[in-house]
Amino acid sequence: MYQDARGCKVYFEQAGSGSPVLLLHGWGVSSEAFRPLFMRLAAHRAVRAIDFPGFGLSEPPPGVWGTEEYAEMVKELLDAWNLPTVDILAHSFGARVALRLAAAHPKRVGRLALTGAAGIRLRGNVPFTKKCISNLGKFAGFFGPPGAWLKSKLYATIASADYLNAGTMRPILVKTVNEDLRPILPDIAHQTLLLWGANDQDTKPEAGRIMREGLKNSRLVMMEGAGHYPFLDKPDEFWEQLKVFWEI
Repeated sequence: MYQDARGCKVYFEQAGSGSPVLLLHGWGVSSEAFRPLFMRLAAHRAVRAIDFPGFGLSEPPPGVWGTEEYAEMVKELLDAWNLPTVDILAHSFGARVALRLAAAHPKRVGRLALTGAAGIRLRGNVPFTKKCISNLGKFAGFFGPPGAWLKSKLYATIASADYLNAGTMRPILVKTVNEDLRPILPDIAHQTLLLWGANDQDTKPEAGRIMREGLKNSRLVMMEGAGHYPFLDKPDEFWEQLKVFWEI
């Protein structure tokens, strides 16, 4: 199904009945990443899962959006669906959007379950820009034909897979990756469960601990043997944590 919001046709799926919950996926995937969890939740809750504009079956956004624009898009969806408040489960990039929504429209959000949540710039991280990568490519060009090989190595080493595969979404990726959400965390008082893979190499466990300190009403669970997708790596353990938190 589709719903118009903020100038986009946004694809979503819904199932189940009862108290509403919204699933927000991470960068580079779609709502399909949540499929097993979607089916489990639908047996207990009214679940909606969207494809963010630019991903899955949704249209690309009409401009270079940041997380604020994506959050306002989600609010418009809630308005269209006549949902005054929803619990949210969000992964990675989706967690950025959920945090923006909770800070800007606190009454629209119930309890937050965030997993592999992006939004914390760790110490030593250099701001990631297209210009930085471009300049390195030009530098490699000074070496003549061998520079092509060097350039490919520089791109592969420094640029993330998300950046290299982003295509027309690359300006949005650059904009959102360079956002640090730490300043808004103290404004968010919602009950929050942070579910983190202890082996997460995309959003490091240190980021989870920083987020825990910044969110005044949060609890952090480190899941051993899980990476950036703990709900896929450890589905039963993840589900048990979610059941307790949402009192399913």
